[in-house]
Amino acid sequence: MEFLPSRFRVPVRGSKLVLLATLLASVSIFGGCVRRVVEITSEPSGATVWLNDREVGSTPCDVEILHYGVYDVRVTKVGYEPLSVGKRAAAPVWDLPGPDLVAELLPFEVTSRTSWHLALEAEDMSVDSVIERAVAMRDRLVAVEQTTPAKSQNDLSDDLAAEVERANGEAVEPGQPVGGPLEPVEAPAEPDPSIPGLDPGSNPGQAPDLPPAV
Repeated sequence: MEFLPSRFRVPVRGSKLVLLATLLASVSIFGGCVRRVVEITSEPSGATVWLNDREVGSTPCDVEILHYGVYDVRVTKVGYEPLSVGKRAAAPVWDLPGPDLVAELLPFEVTSRTSWHLALEAEDMSVDSVIERAVAMRDRLVAVEQTTPAKSQNDLSDDLAAEVERANGEAVEPGQPVGGPLEPVEAPAEPDPSIPGLDPGSNPGQAPDLPPAV
């Protein structure tokens, strides 16, 4: 028995497509996501951790990453040798391309955890070790200077103008002389005439009650 006119009927194939589109839209709105977390521990704990030259905390700590792969890890602690090593965060099977689509469509959050444990050695205070650490520190500073863009002449002039403005209280164009009166830091002290022996023409080495030397 038909209750709707033919113009209001939806074909079965079309209704399935509409249902599928509605389902995908609702999943994309209410679906969960995948969190990728690296758990970093050390022996002893309390060491400072850098991940790709970015400080991320002290052990034990959890660091959230966006992509799997190899990361540069540096761990330091006072009294222990600094440790620099490459560590890999590998994707689990369910987060590989293909299955990860299913994980993204789940209506709850899924967490992928990777654990890294780093053992530190007590600091070696021998001369060779100290020299080696100094060379490593120098190389890191040189690398940072090479990656930092040098300031142009205009930037240096702007910095100089800002310094002059802070010191003088007035904005000064780069290359222009600083205006305003020049005043000494401290005025010279005038002699006190009430002090005996300091009158004009008197001899400081002679007693004031004696007549001036001829």
